[in-house]
Amino acid sequence: MTSSVLLELHRHKTWATLEVIELCQRLAPELLDATLPGTYGSIRDTLRHLLRADERYFFTITGEDTSAPEDAGLGALAESFKHRARRWEAVFQDPMVADKDVTTRWGTCKALAPMAQSIHHADDHRTQVLSILGAQGVEVPDLDIWVWGTREGYVHETVNA
Repeated sequence: MTSSVLLELHRHKTWATLEVIELCQRLAPELLDATLPGTYGSIRDTLRHLLRADERYFFTITGEDTSAPEDAGLGALAESFKHRARRWEAVFQDPMVADKDVTTRWGTCKALAPMAQSIHHADDHRTQVLSILGAQGVEVPDLDIWVWGTREGYVHETVNA
């Protein structure tokens, strides 16, 4: 395998995030206003936050503005995310990018930090959305690395003879 671990984690982030968005787009709009204590906010607000943060992490590293219009709905934000995911691929494949100095609101750091944060941040908020949905009685998908790895051919089921 020639891919980097961060690139594969990015690919998982993209797949899992789009799965959650697609699930939410099939739900009644009022369900997107549901929330739970200890989460970011409503499902709608959490997804917007996740997608807007991804725009900012990408901009911090590349200087490219891939943001959707300020008043964009979930569908437009998802389309922007899909487009940016392809651009992220190039970032994660460039061996020089991770060591590049970038400026964030926390100070100067290596680009590796916002690259990794883009993955962690999405994981954190997807989990919150799925927790809210589960508490509302919605059957939620299993989006962990094992499921994704099986789908991508990295994990193989053992068949007992």
